[in-house]
Amino acid sequence: MKRLICTLLLAYNIGLTSLSGETAETPVNSAVRESILNCLCPQPKEAEFFEGLYLLNSKSTVEIFTPKELSKAEKATLESLFKEYWRVCPKIKFATGKMNGDLGREGYIITVEESIRIDALDASAARQSLKTLRQYGEAERDGSGFVFQKARIKDFASLGFRGIHLCIFPETTIEQLEKYVRLASYYKFNYVVIEPWGVFPYKSHMEFAYADKKLDPVKFKKLINLCYELGITPIPQLSILGHATQSRILTTKHAVLANNPELENIFEPYGWSYCMTSARAEKILKDLIAEIYEFYGKPPFIHLGCDEAYDMGTCYSCRSHKISDLLAEHLTKFNNYVNTLGARAIIWHDMLLDRSDPRWGYHVASGNAEIAKALEKLPKNIIIADWQYGKPDSKKGSFSTPAHFKNAGNEVIVCPWENEIGILSLAKTAKEENLLGMLETTWHHLYGTKNFFTFFNTAGNAAWNGGCKPLKNHNNMKIAILPMLRHLWQIGSDVKDIPYEANGNSEEQISTSLADR
Repeated sequence: MKRLICTLLLAYNIGLTSLSGETAETPVNSAVRESILNCLCPQPKEAEFFEGLYLLNSKSTVEIFTPKELSKAEKATLESLFKEYWRVCPKIKFATGKMNGDLGREGYIITVEESIRIDALDASAARQSLKTLRQYGEAERDGSGFVFQKARIKDFASLGFRGIHLCIFPETTIEQLEKYVRLASYYKFNYVVIEPWGVFPYKSHMEFAYADKKLDPVKFKKLINLCYELGITPIPQLSILGHATQSRILTTKHAVLANNPELENIFEPYGWSYCMTSARAEKILKDLIAEIYEFYGKPPFIHLGCDEAYDMGTCYSCRSHKISDLLAEHLTKFNNYVNTLGARAIIWHDMLLDRSDPRWGYHVASGNAEIAKALEKLPKNIIIADWQYGKPDSKKGSFSTPAHFKNAGNEVIVCPWENEIGILSLAKTAKEENLLGMLETTWHHLYGTKNFFTFFNTAGNAAWNGGCKPLKNHNNMKIAILPMLRHLWQIGSDVKDIPYEANGNSEEQISTSLADR
């Protein structure tokens, strides 16, 4: 009893305490280590956990070391995160000097002993370290502080571009989108491609969205600003070739032509692709690009789509041109325009591969031999987003297309979807081939336990760690989802008055929709 009283008095007086008498160098048992690792996403490169606990409360002092002095705004952001994450305001000491170890991209070292010390490469790295701490800290039983297992954690990002692609359908709410963005940031993605499907409130051409389904511009702008506040850069996507309907092809909806038939002359006859020889189409698309780019805060990239353009070049005007020249000229023209705005263009890869080429037997390829010739004519500053949605050939173990586009002189972003083997393989390829990075796609499958876990947890780990398998990962989905349950309610608590439908990973608990069959 005397020992307990002394321990509690020490905690009260200085706010930094070990809650047990164990030394910091005694490793925890395997069960405790496994439990903590399951809480972390992405999982760190190195992690040691020791017997003994540390209590963070309002009387605590936390030290943050960086090579260069942080700005006042950066310090204020880090201080505010403590209140947001743990509802306490400890004293934070910022210092500069030689790091306590070598740090890589966005690298940090967390040392939890008789205090918390963070060695971070910069302010962004320090923010990443706080996410790790938040994921494994436990609320003090019947108290207001938070308890951390003593630890030494070293981590850094393997890939520079770690993105997730989110679609805004007419059925998507701002609250759901905010949850997706917050979770992506929490899992250390640093880019989010946000693609509106017939819902962006264009002012330059109001007819380019469903009249009754447009996003509230004020609320959407707040979300874009939130992305920057969370340290995740929003990238607009506007397709300038295929997917011109701004709707899923299986629905046969058309966001523009259903109510504006006078615009028929800017599309190919089927209406699926834009006409590449139409001056009117060029003018309108440039107006839309400029407007959405400005709305998104002038980020360093713009995604121009260009996938699955099945009917491109089929109108009487386009048919008079060589299709590879026409495509190359179209992409070059818009790439140059994007460059004048101060950004780089990203395009999907599939039309640039000949589907009859035996090299792409298990790859996604939508072009033909003539269309594929456009690749050699493209500007080399166009970024190729290589989407491969299955898993690689079992003998090769990887996809061949990223190297194909890299050898053509373009930077490459690998883009997996639902297949976990494919996700790990592409992330590993991005690391080994020193590619620009990875963009996880979600499309219309962002629902349900398995999909959420794959799109955010699995992909977050893969992007941060370059495809390395997690230090610990359960095969049992019901067990594996428990850490995500924790992360989602943490994220939910960050969203003010989050509605029922945006809470968790599904809009409903009981559904008769086709998606659940």
